[in-house]
Amino acid sequence: MLRLIQFGLYQRDIFSENRGKTLIPECLMSSTTAKRFRTKEMASIEVYGHIGILVAKLRNISQTGAFLEVSQGDYVPQKGDLLNLTVKLDTVDRTHNVAAEVIWSKGLGLGICFINKDQILERMMAKAGSF
Repeated sequence: MLRLIQFGLYQRDIFSENRGKTLIPECLMSSTTAKRFRTKEMASIEVYGHIGILVAKLRNISQTGAFLEVSQGDYVPQKGDLLNLTVKLDTVDRTHNVAAEVIWSKGLGLGICFINKDQILERMMAKAGSF
């Protein structure tokens, strides 16, 4: 089963349930770069293990991930952080919610890779075991 996310005129597959059970984000395993689509949607970010909600501007999105700029909040997610990203599309009266992992961070900008929500607990346990 494929889950879809729609931003403006673009509708893209974000992830499918037939992915392998690996801890390496799928977007890092591919040797090709997914086509990116520019956007200016606002998003809210919940960082697992941190209190509060961040506000960010979604700058571009692809099938495997996105680039965000944090515009409000008291924390900038760092590489390895696990996120719950929510984008509300008022024009089509829909809200999309996806899980993601930060794969890089610089200043207020961050690159994220979409992951299956079923992998959140597994990744949190792996992260806790590495301390």
